[in-house]
Amino acid sequence: MARKLKPRTPFAERLIAARGELPRAEFAVRMGLPLTTVAGWERGVSFPPPEALVRISEMFRVSLDWLIAGRATPFIENPMPPVDESLLVRIHEVVHATAAEEGVALSPQKHARIIAGLYCDLVRVFDTPEERRLGLRALLPQLRRDIMAD
Repeated sequence: MARKLKPRTPFAERLIAARGELPRAEFAVRMGLPLTTVAGWERGVSFPPPEALVRISEMFRVSLDWLIAGRATPFIENPMPPVDESLLVRIHEVVHATAAEEGVALSPQKHARIIAGLYCDLVRVFDTPEERRLGLRALLPQLRRDIMAD
């Protein structure tokens, strides 16, 4: 069990509030960072770089203005777009085929994490299904690196 951190700054308190029930270790995994880095942010002894702040804002759907300065309302009201099931299926097929080509057996957790990450990246960056499919092709080199990692 992770020990309770004592936030020293208002930012650290807001970060912990934004994380909510998500375990700190899972938050660190989703951010692709060491647990000690996230713990430092949540204690208030360090501060995330701008690109991490944007990822946190997107991950927890909180406004940057609230997260950084405590102004405005915390949660972004944009509705979630409908799930593009055909894109999810295509990503699954590509991940499975790429892992087989590389001779790597992915754990179910890693397989799901890669699929979810690709899906979120594609939906966030590209507006149309056609653009997302092209984007998936462009991400193949990164996918190979992700599959080989660990």
